[in-house]
Amino acid sequence: MTRLFIGSALLSAAGAVTAIVAAVQDNYAVCSVALFAVASGGIGAYVVSRYQDAANDRAVLHRLRASPHQPVDVLASELGLRPAAVRLSIYRLTSSGELRSNAGSSE
Repeated sequence: MTRLFIGSALLSAAGAVTAIVAAVQDNYAVCSVALFAVASGGIGAYVVSRYQDAANDRAVLHRLRASPHQPVDVLASELGLRPAAVRLSIYRLTSSGELRSNAGSSE
């Protein structure tokens, strides 16, 4: 996942640089293609990020169903995530109704 995200970011950055150079040289056809690359890279990074969020949510939900009252720090260390990512997953799961609010982990 990290490679895809970095690749998307590099595509977007290369497209931005190319678009700027092409615009300065009054080559608007190349500029428009480069701007398409910027958009493609941004959309790719967004899709990768959403996929990773969904994977984190599934992992947190699985752990909380197995052991509902684990502290956030313990969940984070077991899953190899940052505590903020676990809190965000718990918030998303609670908001969507997949996790009852009293079944969340204690701080």
